[in-house]
Order: sequence, then C-alpha cells, then structure tokens
Amino acid sequence: MDAKKRLIRLLFERAELDLGIKPMDLEITISETPRHNWGIRGQAGDELALNYKVEI
Repeated sequence: MDAKKRLIRLLFERAELDLGIKPMDLEITISETPRHNWGIRGQAGDELALNYKVEI
C-alpha cells in the first residue's frame, strides 16, 4: 500500500511539473488484475514461475 501511495503522489507531482496538469484536474486509479486473469509466455499468471525476483 505504501508503494502505491508513493506512486500516486509522484504521478501527481510529475504531471504538474512536466505537463502543467494540476492535481485537482487529474484522477489516478490503480486497477489490479488477479494473476489468474492474465497470462504471458504461454501460461496463466498464477501458474507462471519466474526465474527472477520482482520487488515493488
């Protein structure tokens, strides 16, 4: 949850600095899709074994 909040704050900050879009004029939504609802490399996400660690 902390990483998501940091991301949202950074997006608001960068949108204003880089694009001139005020935070009051921007809505951010994080939509998380369960792993069983997507697939890569020929496998469903919940069956996929990665050979590297993913850290957020």
